[in-house]
Order: sequence, then C-alpha cells, then structure tokens
Amino acid sequence: MVRDVKAPLRPRAPRKPRAGRMIPDDDRFAQTFAALGEATRRRIMQLLPREPICEEMYNVVELARELGLRQPTVSHHLKILAEAGLIRGRRHCTNLYYYVDQQAVVAWLRDVKCRFGCAGCGE
Repeated sequence: MVRDVKAPLRPRAPRKPRAGRMIPDDDRFAQTFAALGEATRRRIMQLLPREPICEEMYNVVELARELGLRQPTVSHHLKILAEAGLIRGRRHCTNLYYYVDQQAVVAWLRDVKCRFGCAGCGE
C-alpha cells in the first residue's frame, strides 16, 4: 500500500519512560544467551580482562578503536552485556572502564550445566 505523500502524518503519542522491572531467572538466563549470540559482543568479551586491572580495562572509545566500530555501536553492545550481568564497569574520572564479571560468568555456566543435564552440576 502506498501512502499519499500529501496526507498529514498522525501525531505520535509521547513515549512513556521504561519502568525498572525485575527480570525473572528464566528471562535472565535467556537474556545472557541472547547477549552472547552476537559476534561483536563475543569479541568484546574476549577483549575485556577477567579482573578489574586498570591497565587492562577498556573504555568505550578504546573498544571502538580496537573493534573498528563507531562508539555508539559499541556502547549499545556494552549495555546489552551489562544488562545480562556479564560485564561490569569502574568509573575513573569521566570514563567508565569495563571488565568481565568472572563470578557471574562462572555462575551462568554452572546454571547451563545444570539445566541441560551435564555432569558436574554440583561443582
């Protein structure tokens, strides 16, 4: 269907701000899978240090340069990884430097093993 170019656009209702909500465990589990299902986010996870060591952490500008991507794109991927609980940030002056939340990753991997019946669930 082709829209008449001269027809006025209907006014949009203002967007409501997203309310903070609790994510159920199953949703969080799936959210982590989804976060890791994208190649750029897996590359970010490989680049970031496993501990918050200042000299090894990256800020968004450094990551963008390393990945050859624009800063807003990298910020978007970092947000998804952080919401999934896989990475954390430490503020230094005006920058936020990122690292992998190793404890969260290990806990998620343990959950994967338990949910899919792999040996070693009690580890």
